[in-house]
Amino acid sequence: MEDEKKTVPEEPAEAPKDAEKAEIAPSPAPAEQEELVKKEAEGPLIYVGPGFKDSQLSTYGIFADGVPQKYKGTIYEKLFVPPAKLNEARELIKKKGSYLRVFFEQAKAEHDAKSK
Repeated sequence: MEDEKKTVPEEPAEAPKDAEKAEIAPSPAPAEQEELVKKEAEGPLIYVGPGFKDSQLSTYGIFADGVPQKYKGTIYEKLFVPPAKLNEARELIKKKGSYLRVFFEQAKAEHDAKSK
């Protein structure tokens, strides 16, 4: 008797991965973006918020020891970024609706309210 060979229909070959459409990853949600900044907030930080003549905060001021104690727990704390994130932070501040732009505007409004 001859050996019967069972044939299994072949599944279609997968298209090469290069031919697949590249998916663009969505940008992280504001809470996730804020966490990324906080995780890298060790060491020197740069303040990217509005500058004020009556405080030590000046835009792009460098703080070697991180956020000064006086600003911890305030809206200003959210505007300190590590040097590696400076360019990204500058772009986010320009972008209407970004979390850093919102914090920038809130810091400005809070300072204006205190000054009156």
